[in-house]
Amino acid sequence: MVKMKDVAQRAQVSQATVSRVINGTSYVEPQTRQKVLDVIAELGYKGNSAAKSLSSRKSSIIMVILPDIVNPYFSEMLSVIEDEAYQSGFEVMFMNSQGNSHKEKKLVENSLKYNPAGVLISPLDGDASYLKKFSEAGIPVVTISTLTESFSGVAIDHKVGGELLAKHFWSLGHVDIGYIGNRDEKFIGFKEGLQNLNIPLKDKNCIDFYNYSSGNLKELVFNSMEKHLKEKDKFDFTAIFTGNDIVAMEVINFFREKGIRVPEDVAVAGFDNISFTSYLSITTVAQPVREIGFLAFERLMNEIKQGVRENKHFKILPRLIPRDTTIKKIV
Repeated sequence: MVKMKDVAQRAQVSQATVSRVINGTSYVEPQTRQKVLDVIAELGYKGNSAAKSLSSRKSSIIMVILPDIVNPYFSEMLSVIEDEAYQSGFEVMFMNSQGNSHKEKKLVENSLKYNPAGVLISPLDGDASYLKKFSEAGIPVVTISTLTESFSGVAIDHKVGGELLAKHFWSLGHVDIGYIGNRDEKFIGFKEGLQNLNIPLKDKNCIDFYNYSSGNLKELVFNSMEKHLKEKDKFDFTAIFTGNDIVAMEVINFFREKGIRVPEDVAVAGFDNISFTSYLSITTVAQPVREIGFLAFERLMNEIKQGVRENKHFKILPRLIPRDTTIKKIV
């Protein structure tokens, strides 16, 4: 039979700390608390009534599952959520799926053992079957940046964002246009926006690139660009939409290493308007990260308090921010 001292030894804390976590009698650092809860779940400790009830009662934990904390967009989002949670008396437990659907599935399964009060998630696939585990457990969920039929969610209108960039490139006289990124809603909006302007987005100018983990982003972007250049002999476009801002930065770096001037030779635009884009003067489509984070947390609080899932979707209109990477300076 597993005893409290076994939990303490495995978690490398005192038995008093384990007792405080189980009974909630005094404050324990969130990181230490999480470690103890992990060990309790791992060992299956059920030494007293408090421990037994730990898995059956709702906690004060808000679980946050994001695909890429290295991307400033998601780190800013997490900061907003943590601020709101603190003001509301909740603790945030963060999990990073690193753009891996298998890992995301495992994180969803692991998060259930904490019986969180609610979950905020930016899912890789809003229709993934494993997300239903939250509903089956009666846990309120609000999605961020991705909307799904199963849960409430907050996002900008990505298609409109793609259309805004299509019109921007057209207004600057570009007709040979490229794209690098995932073929998602913003890509669809971009392609349809160009079609409405009688400008085809040619497949030969589209570079498929899907990567949420930003740790080795430079290498991956450079490899994708080099491969495309080797296959096509040249870049047959005068403007390129990069899908997000961190990819835009690396595409610009790649062009500069090749002696390709931005925007004189190729205009570059990103998506998100994360903090560094203003310093580097990168054209982008703005996602109001603070507003999205606040609305998502507010929606989750409503569902937690009411005990009812309403599946409300909030779409926010994006705005274009033109900067130096697409607009040539007049000397």
